[in-house]
Amino acid sequence: MRLASTILLVHLAATFVQSSPAKREADYTLDDSFWNEENPVGRANTRSHPTEGGNPGEVERLLLEYRQNQELVRNIGAHYYQIIYPVQLRHHEKMGISTREVGAPKFPPREGGNAQSGYGNTSRSRSRVARDAIVSRETGKHFHRTSLLIKAFNHKFRLDLELNTQLLAPNLMQKHYLPSGAEQVSKQIEHCYYHGTVKDYPGATAAFHTCNGVSGVIHVGNETFVIHPFYGGDLSKHPHVIFEARTKANKGCGLQGNTDWRTNTYRRTKHVSGGRFARDVSEATKYIETALVIDKAMFEKRNGSTRSEVVHDAIQVANIADLYFRTLNTRVSVVYIETWQDRNHASIEKGDDIGKALLNFIDYSSRQLYRVDKDTTQLLTGDNFKGGEAGISVPDVVCTPKSVGISVDVNPYELHLLAGTMAHMIGHNIGMSHDGGREECVCRDWHGCIMAQTIVGQENVQPYKFSECSRTDYNSALRTGHGICLLNKPNELETKRTCGNGIVEDGEDCDCGQIHDCQDQECCDPYTCKLRKDAQCATGPCCKNCTLKLLGTVCREATNECDLPEHCTGDMGLCPPDIHKKNGIECDNGKAHCFNGLCPTLNAQCDKIWGFGAKAGDLECFTQFNSKGSFNGHCGTDSEKNFIKCDNENARCGSLQCQHGSSTPQIAIDQHQYSTTIISIKGQEYECKTTSPTEKGHVQFSGLVWDGTPCGTNLICVNQTCTSLYPHVGTGKCPSNDNNVECSGNGVCSNINKCYCELGYEGPDCSQIGEYNPPILDTTQAPSGGIGPTLEDYMKKKETPYENSHSTNTVFLVGSLMSVVGGVFIVFALSALCYRSVVVHKNFSLCLRSGVRVSECRTGKCRHNWDDSLSCSSCELLGLKSGRDPQRVLYNRHNHMGAAPPTGRFQEHKMQQMKRLGVGSGSEDDPGHS
Repeated sequence: MRLASTILLVHLAATFVQSSPAKREADYTLDDSFWNEENPVGRANTRSHPTEGGNPGEVERLLLEYRQNQELVRNIGAHYYQIIYPVQLRHHEKMGISTREVGAPKFPPREGGNAQSGYGNTSRSRSRVARDAIVSRETGKHFHRTSLLIKAFNHKFRLDLELNTQLLAPNLMQKHYLPSGAEQVSKQIEHCYYHGTVKDYPGATAAFHTCNGVSGVIHVGNETFVIHPFYGGDLSKHPHVIFEARTKANKGCGLQGNTDWRTNTYRRTKHVSGGRFARDVSEATKYIETALVIDKAMFEKRNGSTRSEVVHDAIQVANIADLYFRTLNTRVSVVYIETWQDRNHASIEKGDDIGKALLNFIDYSSRQLYRVDKDTTQLLTGDNFKGGEAGISVPDVVCTPKSVGISVDVNPYELHLLAGTMAHMIGHNIGMSHDGGREECVCRDWHGCIMAQTIVGQENVQPYKFSECSRTDYNSALRTGHGICLLNKPNELETKRTCGNGIVEDGEDCDCGQIHDCQDQECCDPYTCKLRKDAQCATGPCCKNCTLKLLGTVCREATNECDLPEHCTGDMGLCPPDIHKKNGIECDNGKAHCFNGLCPTLNAQCDKIWGFGAKAGDLECFTQFNSKGSFNGHCGTDSEKNFIKCDNENARCGSLQCQHGSSTPQIAIDQHQYSTTIISIKGQEYECKTTSPTEKGHVQFSGLVWDGTPCGTNLICVNQTCTSLYPHVGTGKCPSNDNNVECSGNGVCSNINKCYCELGYEGPDCSQIGEYNPPILDTTQAPSGGIGPTLEDYMKKKETPYENSHSTNTVFLVGSLMSVVGGVFIVFALSALCYRSVVVHKNFSLCLRSGVRVSECRTGKCRHNWDDSLSCSSCELLGLKSGRDPQRVLYNRHNHMGAAPPTGRFQEHKMQQMKRLGVGSGSEDDPGHS
């Protein structure tokens, strides 16, 4: 109640006075409707009562439910503040504040459907936002340019923002020291950092980051406004707090005028050849490649923030410092980030002398960071030092290993203070001295400039400009060669399109790389980075043979029941970003809840490790072993790599205890051990199987229960602690129908607070009945590059073998038929010859058996000794008639036949054969015989 009363009084004091903007040129014309409080999107809560305007209960709910919001309000102190609802303006239409170029909906609307974004208030704006979402080419990519409308403290700010492409080097490396002492290296980071100007406020500048809401600083004259989002809430209409910064800072810079850092031993030679710096170095763009180190106290000051959030704060500090250095034609580029979340890796302790801390950090940087290509290394710390200094650095040593500085974080919600301090320390590194005590030094701002000894200016106004003497010091150092490393251009993000670098940039349809890399590319012209004629796409799982796959084709299947499949939009070759069901949705038949796209259950984890039939061990295994803190059961390790005992309430979140399954783990655990223990309690035996690494320091990477695993009713395991499910349920809500039913009961809410509709439904809230078009499963395997055969090519390939085989088979069949016919003819011919040969042979035998002499065929009769007779014509037919040949052909019956005379049946058979041949059937008694 006391907190609520304070908020009410502050808001009563912070009344708003409206002023109607004048009509301006077409690109910047903003009529009253853009600032209208009754507009449902981006409505600014500028009335005296905190619950009027916007959603009256939303602010109070977020204050009560989120401790971070209470700390935010408490750190504002006595400053006036207001709750506002910023609006993003793109293409003259209002939309939500998220600057991410997100992909199309999970299950895209059917053709002819009405795609809605949920941000606009007209169908025209909805279609515009839908098109903006569909043209996304890269997951996590943010708009290159955008505008924000903010209405607060008698001001109407239109912020024109541009992505700071010089801030993060593409080869930016992050090294994170984990609590176990292990190192984790990453090169992935979301780029959401902007610089901007304020329309109609000459000289006003701004620096923002939009990874999670709108957070940043606006400098307008001698006023500095800080904007920070409330934790929780819906990004489509999200409450933010804005206040004027007047924080009292520390005593100032720890570098005193009489401090001797013996810089002459660190500097490179001052002698430079005459022509080296013939051109004016002030006109050349300089780049300060900066390494950032975040110590343990920075994390402690942001208790409850994730490592990613702390890293984003550090990069925002560099983003604001870069805004300040731009006036010197110099850019700050972050090339390396190191985090000390568990302990400091250099001797930096609270209450130490800041000079001693600097020497210790110089030693660490020289020994551990010498491999990093950098111009300066800056430590961001949350510790206050003995003298209360805001920071310290080594002067005039840029481009050497001694180019380091320390900056103290005064207030985690006013990052511009830390950025001003870091800019001051880098200024010393590159040769700048303090402004005080120098008659020639001119600062055009009455409250002071960045290199003032106090760092924070008069009346606690934050300086954001360098003085003329700082500019002179800087240019002199460059001319003497101290800053030669600043003239080389880092490998920053490309701001202009470069065809052939393999990256699809603005203005390009595709980019397959160098010419020699594109020889097999049929879709992309490597000379223009444009699609070839008739090509619809070049690469991606939704592109096949330069043709877009049909709307609804599955391009990424769900991996489990908490994951959601992605479908091709029919507009681009890339698959939409991978999303999943919202945390907290029930899974495994209500036994668990989805957590970060998985359904983590004990049985599933045991099955994965011990194979089929394995399941979670009995509760006795968890309570008996995990509470001991030994190899067989524990809750992780401490900084000394000793096993931690689990409290009784956290026993089910420690080592994974299993039973049954195989006798050995079914996963590769090269450096791990496993154990199987049988315990008996009150006559009941229990099997308890665990896995654990050989080296205790790596225990947290396996063998422990996964985060999100149920450990009780509405309780889940998080970091080996059994805690309430509800703080980990995804924030925000999906669209609902008139009955306040999320996704109208016809879909499921995703982790980006968009409905994934069931088949047959569509619309933002799945309330519209659409055509029942089941998803198209792509069963073909596309070749490398995402390009496969078209349907026409496939049919050609399918027809070609038929045509070839058809012509071949015709020739084969004709040849076979002719062969068969010829073969039959030959068989018949051979059969006839053989048959004739048999008859002739038998007739010849008869002639021989008759014992005739060829010369005795005189009267047409041939005599033989049997009862059959042959005519002379038959003898002639057999070629036995010799006329005048006196030779006698005698038949020797012993050569062919037995001694017994032929039977009557044999004679009858022979007679029938001779009758068929037309031979006479006479006997020895015929008159013709003699």
